[in-house]
Amino acid sequence: MPDKKTKRRLNALFRLLIMLVICIITVYLFPKVGSFQYEYQRGMSWRYETLNAPFDFPIYKTEEELQEERGKLAAEQSPIFNLNNNIVKYQTNKFKTALHPYEAPTTHVALTQLINKLQLIYEAGILQLPEQLDASKIKTIKIVENNIGRTVDFKQVYTLKKAYATLSEQINHSGLPESMQENILSLNLNNYLQPNLEFDASKTSMEHLDRLKNISLTQGMVQQGDVIITKRDLVTPEKVKILNSLKTEYQRNLGSTEMYMRTIGGQFMLVMVALMIFTIFFYYSKKRIFYNNREFIFLYGLFLATIVLGSLGYYQNFNMFAIPVLFFVIIVNILIGSRSALYLLLSSTLLISYYAPNSYMFAFMQLSAGIVSIFSLSHLQRRSQLILSIFLVFITYALVYIAFILTQEGEIRITHLFALIWLLINCLLLTLTYPVIYIFERIFGYTSEITLIELSNPNHPALRNLTKKAPGTFQHSLMVANLAEEAIYHIGGDPLLTRTGALYHDIGKTFDPIFFIENQSGGMNPHDQCDFDVSAQHIINHVTKGIELAKKYNLPETIINFIRTHHGKSKVKYFYNSFKNKYPDREIDESLFTYAGPDPVNRECAVVMMADAVEAVSRTLAVKTEENITKVVNDIIDGQLKDGRFANAEITFKDIAIVKRVFIEMLTNIYHSRIAYPKLENKEEK
Repeated sequence: MPDKKTKRRLNALFRLLIMLVICIITVYLFPKVGSFQYEYQRGMSWRYETLNAPFDFPIYKTEEELQEERGKLAAEQSPIFNLNNNIVKYQTNKFKTALHPYEAPTTHVALTQLINKLQLIYEAGILQLPEQLDASKIKTIKIVENNIGRTVDFKQVYTLKKAYATLSEQINHSGLPESMQENILSLNLNNYLQPNLEFDASKTSMEHLDRLKNISLTQGMVQQGDVIITKRDLVTPEKVKILNSLKTEYQRNLGSTEMYMRTIGGQFMLVMVALMIFTIFFYYSKKRIFYNNREFIFLYGLFLATIVLGSLGYYQNFNMFAIPVLFFVIIVNILIGSRSALYLLLSSTLLISYYAPNSYMFAFMQLSAGIVSIFSLSHLQRRSQLILSIFLVFITYALVYIAFILTQEGEIRITHLFALIWLLINCLLLTLTYPVIYIFERIFGYTSEITLIELSNPNHPALRNLTKKAPGTFQHSLMVANLAEEAIYHIGGDPLLTRTGALYHDIGKTFDPIFFIENQSGGMNPHDQCDFDVSAQHIINHVTKGIELAKKYNLPETIINFIRTHHGKSKVKYFYNSFKNKYPDREIDESLFTYAGPDPVNRECAVVMMADAVEAVSRTLAVKTEENITKVVNDIIDGQLKDGRFANAEITFKDIAIVKRVFIEMLTNIYHSRIAYPKLENKEEK
């Protein structure tokens, strides 16, 4: 077996290994490009010294400008149609054959003109627009004939409707007799009109893509040494464009192996700093958590999970506003406490902001909303509190975002409001923390306040069973719960956990309740028929039986600790002393009179131990005066202190003094002397 010193070294090595793994994974997730050393925002003044161009670089167009050019190209794009000459010959001959019955010397010229008109219509081109094309937006089209293209005005070509109208008009003005005109129109001109221009979607798309590729991404150049911006200059939209161009070019120049390794080294240092801040917080303020392997893995695992969650926005092309980076912060807040959640929020935000385009705004938003969520959920006792807290988080997000937009751009556009939709998605995802909390409770043995409230309900099966089989013990447990809860309020701790633990600390008395004085009546005491060591075992067994019963009801480990430690390693002194008094010369097996323990390891369990002993003895006082109560409280707690029952608990002598005072005040008020009611005098006897 390794000694304590070796165990400490192994534990320290274990923690360092976990931190190193977290650091490596986080650095691996970081973008492998150098970060621009300047932070700037539109509408704010330049905080640095005058910036000169370190090298020649082009000025890149903004995304809005490129979108505008792409939209313009799309509007100017001429649809491509292939000309089918076979249709012209076929339909012209077909029309000539249909007019042949009307051929005469007097109508020859007019009929020839009709045929020529149809041929001219076909030469100009007849088309039928597909659904994806809007005729009102088309100015020109491109006609391809024998792989040679020509661009024509859209108004010069014919649609089927326009071609029909044109040919009908030619017939009406042909000079032919009206009866003949009617006969020709009755031939159904649509039979001779067929589109000879076929839309080629593939060629149109390819030409459009080629034109998009030819769009220049830059406009102008900045020469090395040119002044880009001077100190305290306003960062205008034009300056932002130049600075963004410098940032883009700067990052493109960081592709060398040497620079790559330097980037990784810098990222490793950043992660280590954030991780050390997180570690220092816990080491100096939450040492119990820091040295508990289970809680250490839980907290540092959620630290890594928060970083991984934040990286999704970068690698999966999600909007960073939609990533619920407060998810695990809320879980830590509910299961461990607000201080631990605040440490996680501060440390993780330092690293997650690395992924965000506007890191300062993102960090400001997360810290503001995170603090709101932490303090609005300091005591989660109802589901509605979580919904209200998430609503407040959304309001905080929205206010900070709008404030930054107004500061940077001076106006709010419709496009800015889309960010609120992403923030709303973020907050909707945060509602999933409620079911996830139950999973973490089961895996890591934590107990949320919601669970404690459910357990403290007298209708819980374990408490109902105790009430039914050992009503005296249940009343005793209620008294202990009241005393312990009030005391823990005064010295600092978890009142709800203390009360719930006190209610369950004696559930083992459900078995053989008659062996405990609070459940006896009519002067019957089974201990009168037992040896002292047997009686002691009946008393001691209520702890082990209570643990078995708690596990049967799936009670959390935090509640089982109250059952396990409420007597610690103390002795059943009544039967122990009775045995020694009756058999002074006999050797005594002290294990038969001693609880297995362990002693309490936290102040909540320690206070329940005090309250349990004090309440049990105080009710046996014949005269319950303040003086007698004070003596009992001091004697019992001082005796426990002397026996070392609180050596492992996080409780001070000052805390113990406060607990005594609270117990004395409460018990004095409970057992205060009552005024004797005067008897009704019998006037007839007088």
